[in-house]
Amino acid sequence: MTINQLDRRPQLLTILCIISFLGSGLGAVSNLFVFFNHDSIITLFNDDAFESFGYDFSLFAQIKRNYFIIAALLQIVSFNGVRLMWRLQRAGFHLYAIAQLLMLIVSTIYIYKPLDMFPMFDLLLATVFILLYLRFRDQMH
Repeated sequence: MTINQLDRRPQLLTILCIISFLGSGLGAVSNLFVFFNHDSIITLFNDDAFESFGYDFSLFAQIKRNYFIIAALLQIVSFNGVRLMWRLQRAGFHLYAIAQLLMLIVSTIYIYKPLDMFPMFDLLLATVFILLYLRFRDQMH
């Protein structure tokens, strides 16, 4: 990236990208960690020590292991979309938006639907970021 490209990237786009880098990167790492250690984590959460502190991890035990690998892969796609938007490449917006929408669908199938809940916060957060990125799509090539 040249200095000229850095000068052209709006400050809000830079801030959004940094936040998304952190969110997608940490999301991918944590989901991969849970996928590879799912049984150990379930065993740990079933320990009575957590109950004595008032923590209830029964929801976590209901989430199938496959969810975490799918979520990790979608987070990686999202991260790559942000990387492209950082370089002002329009394809990044499309990758990011598709990954975010697929994450909503996957989390609804694996988590929210079985619990008969609506993913309002996830939907709101994804919508806000997609719409904010959409503001800058015309500045990308």
